[in-house]
Amino acid sequence: MQHHILLNLFAIFGVATAVIIICKFLKIRYIIGYLITGVLLSPNTSQYFADMEEVEVYAEIGIILLLFTVGLEFSFSNLKRIKNYVLIGGASQVFFTIFLTAGLIWLLMRPSVEESLFWGFLYALSSTAIVVKVLQDSNKINTPHGKFILAVLLFQDIMIVPLMLFTPILAGAGDSSPMEALLWLLGKLVLMGGIAYLLARFIIPYFLKTVMKIQSQEVFLIALVFIVTGIALLTEKLGLSLALGAFIAGLIIAETDYNRMAISCFLPFRYVFMSFFFISMGMLLNYRIFVTDLGWIIFWFFFALVVKAIAGILAVKVMKLDWKTALAVGFSIAQIGEFSFVLAQSGLKYELISQNNYQIFLAVSILLMSLTPFIVNNAERIHTVFGRMFKLQTHG
Repeated sequence: MQHHILLNLFAIFGVATAVIIICKFLKIRYIIGYLITGVLLSPNTSQYFADMEEVEVYAEIGIILLLFTVGLEFSFSNLKRIKNYVLIGGASQVFFTIFLTAGLIWLLMRPSVEESLFWGFLYALSSTAIVVKVLQDSNKINTPHGKFILAVLLFQDIMIVPLMLFTPILAGAGDSSPMEALLWLLGKLVLMGGIAYLLARFIIPYFLKTVMKIQSQEVFLIALVFIVTGIALLTEKLGLSLALGAFIAGLIIAETDYNRMAISCFLPFRYVFMSFFFISMGMLLNYRIFVTDLGWIIFWFFFALVVKAIAGILAVKVMKLDWKTALAVGFSIAQIGEFSFVLAQSGLKYELISQNNYQIFLAVSILLMSLTPFIVNNAERIHTVFGRMFKLQTHG
């Protein structure tokens, strides 16, 4: 078909527009609307997108563009302001979640240690897109728990890359031993780091300076797309991921004198990229899993909610903050992150997760994301409820 891609975009964004309008009337968050759109257009629901591989290509494009915008907005000056929250609080939350999840799953289900750790990886990440948007909409971004949540999400965004790179090693992919694979991976990362430094220090600033002489925003935008696709393809050639390259491209451009212009150019497209990503994730869900495995979905829903909340609370208490902040943070980040979908696909590829468990995971993730806006908006009231139950003190 001559206009195959155009027809697909027409169908995706046409259905998305209708669903988002309905969601607006029902006061449902737009991201949930994108996921519903994906389920409606899924090859498991309709025959319009019969080719699952094509759906996965759309998902990968969405991931690349989304990670580029994450890298583009990553500011080292902002990081310095909340560095203790990021480095200690963020690290505590991620590692508490990984080991709590892995330990409990190993005790309950007795899978392999590698599979248990991989489930820990999946649960470690929360949804930056949903949580930050809700905090901004409710003017809670500068509250004590809002600042801590931002720090944790920032650390998680950094951890996406090592978790993605460590997944094949965890699966024992390749002929080499895990230690050799790890050393080889570190070597590739050092090489990529060196290339990124040269690009950031000499090549890209000069290239963008030359482009800016034309004084055309359109040409500048085209140059940015050229940079992100070029670096993404370079990282893939080195045996790393396209998404890592996109993230590095964002970081490089963020450190140039043209970072503000790059952000302003890409900001109108950010929500298109996000919608593309969430729609494609919804398209990968088979709605029949709610019929065949409803009991397991309910079990893992509460498992994820409780484990993630506990890990978040412990991370805040490590920083010796009060219980009100700890409870607000713990429950606000108690959902599965958008980049966990990316990790789950990687786990599926390396047989760390079965197809059925992958579908259950998608279902649980979508349910938790749906609940997140309600939890975040009412996070400060959680302390009152728990205070009555356990007589928690406001400080200490």
